[in-house]
Amino acid sequence: MSHTKLFNKLASLAAVGYMSLCSMQASANPTPWLDGTGNWIKNQHNWQFNSAVSDEFNQPGNWQTPDPSKWNRFHPTGWLGNNSFTYNGNFAYTHNGNLVLEARPGNQVGDKHSTGIASSKDRTFKYGYFEVRAKAATNNIASSFWFFNRNPANGEQFEIDVYEHFPYQPWNSHKKFKSNIHHFVWTPEDGNQDQINYYESPVDMPNNGVVTDWHTYGVLREPGGIHFYVDGVNVRTIWKSSVPAASYPGDKEMPVILDILVYDWQTGDNEPAQQRSFYYVDYFRVWN
Repeated sequence: MSHTKLFNKLASLAAVGYMSLCSMQASANPTPWLDGTGNWIKNQHNWQFNSAVSDEFNQPGNWQTPDPSKWNRFHPTGWLGNNSFTYNGNFAYTHNGNLVLEARPGNQVGDKHSTGIASSKDRTFKYGYFEVRAKAATNNIASSFWFFNRNPANGEQFEIDVYEHFPYQPWNSHKKFKSNIHHFVWTPEDGNQDQINYYESPVDMPNNGVVTDWHTYGVLREPGGIHFYVDGVNVRTIWKSSVPAASYPGDKEMPVILDILVYDWQTGDNEPAQQRSFYYVDYFRVWN
């Protein structure tokens, strides 16, 4: 066989091998590792990996703007913050293959904190499996992954908080995972009032883990309920049948939000001690 023919043959075999590898990867993508066997907890939906909305945060270079075709660096409603913080788009950037959300105390906007946010651009989500690999900030500032919906007609707000980590709050230790659902109704007399009793439900991290280490967090939103995962372990399920129909957020179309922030009820020792706080997200992946 001539060198030319041998080269062509090897190139052809390499191409076949590459296509086979791609095929294997494509067939693996629709199956996130939820229960330790590579199978869905509930497999009837036939969801597929959605690369159009997923993000590995691997932009070339450092301190880069997150992919502007996928992310905004402001809250979906235009909310700027509260009495303790103001969102600052400059504090959401990619660096070394991660999305970095930064918080800085004081002297950034008055005497408030300035904090980073990334929210899904022109995309809302309903059913599917949503996963991040993330590392929370190492102080009492909220590192969060959540879905949010506001009805502009009446101001009602719905939330699914996959997690809100305050690592060293006495009521929510660094070994606790806290997920929430909310339905807020605003009235002139009482302001925002939560209609459901699911605000504080921390559960133990699997394997005695701490939230300030790297972990994989997932939420499976399907018609029957909302299922929360940490490192492949189902740590909490909220069944639709257990929530009043008018208050259930699981059937709402919602943008996704990744942010770091300070709540206005956090004061004194609860404020971040470091000059800068960092919340890292390695990837955001969607199957729907």
